[in-house]
Amino acid sequence: MTSDSLFIEQAEYINPEDFIEWSSEHPNEEVILKKLTQAGAKLLTGPRGCGKTTLMLKAYNKLNSSKNNGAFPIYVNFKLSLKLEPLYKSKANGGYWFSQWMYLKIYEGIYKSLESKDIGKDVNFHIKLIEIEKAMSLLELGEINREELTNLNLSTYILNNDINIAMNLVNKTRCVLFLDDAAHAFAPEQQHDFFEFFRKIKSRNISPKAAIYPGVTNFSPTFNIGHDAEEINAWINPEDDNYFAFMIMMLRKRLPAEVFEKLTQEESLLSIMCYASFGIPRMLLNMVRNMYVENEEDGEITYEINFTRKNVLKEVKVCTQSVMSIYSSLELKLPIYKHFVEVGNVVFSRIIDLIKTYNKDKQVGLKSITVAIKKETNLNLKKIIGFYQYAGLLSEKGQISKGEKGIFDLYLINLSFLIDSNALFAAKKVKTDDLATALKTRNAHAFTRTQADYLLQDEECKLSLSLPPCQKCGKNRDNEEARFCSNCGSPLKAASIYEELINQDIDALPLTTTRISGIKNHSNIKKVRDILFDIDHKELNSVPRIGQYWAAKIYYIAEEYIS
Repeated sequence: MTSDSLFIEQAEYINPEDFIEWSSEHPNEEVILKKLTQAGAKLLTGPRGCGKTTLMLKAYNKLNSSKNNGAFPIYVNFKLSLKLEPLYKSKANGGYWFSQWMYLKIYEGIYKSLESKDIGKDVNFHIKLIEIEKAMSLLELGEINREELTNLNLSTYILNNDINIAMNLVNKTRCVLFLDDAAHAFAPEQQHDFFEFFRKIKSRNISPKAAIYPGVTNFSPTFNIGHDAEEINAWINPEDDNYFAFMIMMLRKRLPAEVFEKLTQEESLLSIMCYASFGIPRMLLNMVRNMYVENEEDGEITYEINFTRKNVLKEVKVCTQSVMSIYSSLELKLPIYKHFVEVGNVVFSRIIDLIKTYNKDKQVGLKSITVAIKKETNLNLKKIIGFYQYAGLLSEKGQISKGEKGIFDLYLINLSFLIDSNALFAAKKVKTDDLATALKTRNAHAFTRTQADYLLQDEECKLSLSLPPCQKCGKNRDNEEARFCSNCGSPLKAASIYEELINQDIDALPLTTTRISGIKNHSNIKKVRDILFDIDHKELNSVPRIGQYWAAKIYYIAEEYIS
């Protein structure tokens, strides 16, 4: 096993054997897995990297390994669903083709589940596996006029019947449908169509479970959370009593014993890193990987470990930059909300300043990491906070009533930003132990109160959608629903989010400047699309210092960028 493979963060890319060995138990795992494996529709929600896929795969493996009881599990990953988004812009029946692609993905999952139980591919389903793979490839390329798609006419009814056939083959009376990375595409039309399917496929013997993002998911008008599905929060709360123990267990399973032993000798520094990751295991792994270097000489592996306060704080800053890049990416993924994202940067700075002011003279054990915003109907601020939740800048804690002062919504602020901005102490010199103690110790009454009109001031309240102008005369659109230009009468074309993302320069990817420069100088890769369409990573493999592992990783990064 290579050192690099230890730091594959996305669960869907980890080998099954390593997945079992490396997976740590989520603090609420027993409850979550019970809900995911039993009957009923569920929505598993949480920011990027919080472990939704890990929980989905654990639930799938649990059911798949059950011989007697349990259900027939089907696992599907919809990460590439945005590839279908251009069809909504160019074709009147884009929703139909997206639905066909969804059905095909689920059929692919059915075949894989049956294969894991040594049941052959020659099952009497409505469509064969070889036809599925060909049709999905054509749809993802947008080639809907090909002859192979002429007779493609799948439906919820047909899928339901074939799922029942599969259940009979494995002697199960119910099915759990795991829909991972569901509704992650940022096209509202796709999200609406997905949730219509989710609502329709739910039945007495079929229980859909979908992983979604908080804050940016658009449910269909007929879909009601609570009635159509129960929400399950997958995020690991840093305020939970067993939070630190979970993070330590994950590192114990992932790190070489010598490295782990060294890190645990500096408990305060380790605490700072764990809490700075803000409940996102992926962030902690990213920080830890830069604390040591693996050397191999004559078959002997040694480790050069540099676990210092300076390096830890450096990685905390990198962590904030990573989270902020996810937030900033919304300008491309949700272009009509560009102004909201821009103003959101100012609002978040005000929140940090409020907490810093509150904490200035507070004792180490009484520091605030929470902001309380008076509950109001400011829809613009609500939208911005939703974007914060998606990126992991904050997490909703609930509400608190302060009597005549009103009801306040509580939000836990990403701890890496509080550390990096020194908002916990507002002092130049802070002891490492004090910083670790302030992060660990909580006081129920330590929070900073504010109101919407302070966070969104004056002209900032009058946020408008950033609608693309008329392609012919350049006049701004009157509203989001306009189909023809009010000035010249020309049809207004909707921009494709997918096309916009894949045509970005590779500078937009979270890669080092040196890595990006090397790729550009030694290959024909210049844009994100060049990486995604690089068959067998031939171009990437031609770049010096990029081998099989890094070629695959860069492809995954590009894939993650558009998902």
